[in-house]
Amino acid sequence: MNKNDLLANIVSTFALINRADAFQALQKKLKGENILLARLYETGGKSTPGVLAEFLDVTAARVTAIIHALEHKDLVERLSSGADKRRVIVQITEKGKTVVEGIRTEALRHSEMLMEKIGESDTHEFLRIMNKIIEIEISGEFNHQKPAIQSVKNEVNNDE
Repeated sequence: MNKNDLLANIVSTFALINRADAFQALQKKLKGENILLARLYETGGKSTPGVLAEFLDVTAARVTAIIHALEHKDLVERLSSGADKRRVIVQITEKGKTVVEGIRTEALRHSEMLMEKIGESDTHEFLRIMNKIIEIEISGEFNHQKPAIQSVKNEVNNDE
């Protein structure tokens, strides 16, 4: 296989992965409202909208909209900071924690099914290669790196 065919295969493979049901379900669970909830859950349950916007790499207006939607579903609540009443703290509710735990359980179930299909050895190889790709992204070599990638990578490594 020549270099052009190999490159075309890489692009096609990433496109197919992106459309695969298992990956689409995981991607859907790991963006927007769900990733904000997970971030709150993993960082002690409280944060400021500014910190959350930076983590998600979205505007303040977008994070406010996400918080509003989650608040409407009783998954988070806004609290006033003690001394400065203008400062808002976003806190995950018990219902929100339950949602995050359900998402984690589902993600683990998807991952377990994939691992059973491809085997433990290929799972290790897949993770090795994906981590190499992430390291290239983190290095900024392509100049389109998002700052959140580094903190997500650190969190994943801390969980191992």
